Amino acid sequence: MLEDAARRLFELDSGRPVQLIAAPSLANETKRELFRQALLDGEAGVAYFQGKLGGEISVRATERSPELNFDATMVELTMVDGVLHVGRYAIFEIQTMDFHGTYKRAVDNIAAASHLHKDDFAAAVEAHPDWLSEGVEGPNISNAFKRTFYQMMFKFQIGAHGTSAGCVLAIPEAVWDSWQRFLGKPELIAAEDGTWRLLGTPSDERPPAWIYVFDLATHTGLTPNPVQLKKVIGTTAAALSHFALDVAPEAALEAGGSVDNLLETIKARLMRFDPDIV
Repeated sequence: MLEDAARRLFELDSGRPVQLIAAPSLANETKRELFRQALLDGEAGVAYFQGKLGGEISVRATERSPELNFDATMVELTMVDGVLHVGRYAIFEIQTMDFHGTYKRAVDNIAAASHLHKDDFAAAVEAHPDWLSEGVEGPNISNAFKRTFYQMMFKFQIGAHGTSAGCVLAIPEAVWDSWQRFLGKPELIAAEDGTWRLLGTPSDERPPAWIYVFDLATHTGLTPNPVQLKKVIGTTAAALSHFALDVAPEAALEAGGSVDNLLETIKARLMRFDPDIV
């Protein structure tokens, strides 16, 4: 998925090999020389930072803006006169769904099962999927969207900055599905290259922001399960803001919409405490 994002953001030809390297690996002389030679041979070079791989890159706080960290930051590298030169940077974010509760009971169940079902452990777990979820609560979808939305809009705007190649936000398909009501169930427009555009995103321009909708291919028999890209959606912060802050509220305010029933709900709730209230 990182390679796909690097090719898209840095506009690399599909046939051109890409050397994607974790930034700390450049400290290894052997790996550094192999990387440089690959670039001299015409390959594209992209290094990336992540929390445990060189540390997160962050935007410093100012008096009028907050500090924000990037999940992963990619930077294009080129060889000029035998020296590595830094080009544009790109932002890669990934947002999974947060679950609440404790994993203690699930871990206890697995530990007990591994002891009691030594010879058929996998089959026993497959037959009792509830062992894996005991004590684990479902996610708060509203909180997940609200927490992600501000950072997403902020980073999409940074991705549109002149020295940036753009920003990718990767989310599971279940998260994208849960966002539909918060975005007014936005219409997607098919692009010629197989990607999609959020309605209102200029179709004749290269989008500065991309949403990668992915899922795990659980039925391939491979471990770990491969990541499968389901949709690649080009957008802008302005287009996404329109759907979240204009379209969705308008749907709630439409005649007969959910907002119309608010006063009746309040009246009915009050009458539980005072039946004579008018």
